[in-house]
Amino acid sequence: MGDGHDHGFHFVQTVPLFARLPEATMHRVASAAVTRRYQRDQRIYGPGDRTGLFIVHRGLVKVHRLAESGTEQLIRLMSPGDFLGETALLADTTSDHFAVALQPSELCMLDRERFTMLLGQHPSVAVQMLQTVSSRLGMAEQMVSALSGQSVAQRLAQQLLHLADESGGADFRLPTTKKELASYLGTTPETLSRRLGALQEAGVIRLGPRQRVEILDPDALRQVASAD
Repeated sequence: MGDGHDHGFHFVQTVPLFARLPEATMHRVASAAVTRRYQRDQRIYGPGDRTGLFIVHRGLVKVHRLAESGTEQLIRLMSPGDFLGETALLADTTSDHFAVALQPSELCMLDRERFTMLLGQHPSVAVQMLQTVSSRLGMAEQMVSALSGQSVAQRLAQQLLHLADESGGADFRLPTTKKELASYLGTTPETLSRRLGALQEAGVIRLGPRQRVEILDPDALRQVASAD
């Protein structure tokens, strides 16, 4: 088999969605997947498009919708190993949201026919997908609850702790612009900047160039996150 297949097979092995598949099936998935590369800010798909199943191999992808006012509402960020496009794929409908590369990204795509065949042959993939989608729904419900019952400071502190956990350290870079982060947290960029500034003045975080954030006092940040 060629280098392209070996590259695809290595990727399939690392994707949680396919972790329980027999090796022979992983090879078939690798052969069927189409690799696509996207530049920063390039649209992967949008409302009205018929999508396949996209799996992030490299880079970072944002999923967002446009509100009636025309403002952008960030839904989630997709990192390597994450999949997207499954709702329109399984329902055989068109997409109702945008997916855009935030960084130079590489994604693998399986079309509907191949993926539904895979689900029929290997129900474990469907179970893994259901678990992931259920987890996303739970996070969405938590965010809706937070928007109605928590302060901006609490939501921001929780998000900073989450980003630190994902990065594996206290020093990390915000994966989105402050405007996008403010949209995700249900606030304005001005309010977000004030809250970040207040945390820095209190010695809880340090703000650096190129959207870097360092958590100096994680215990204090946890107190803000859990405040009544």
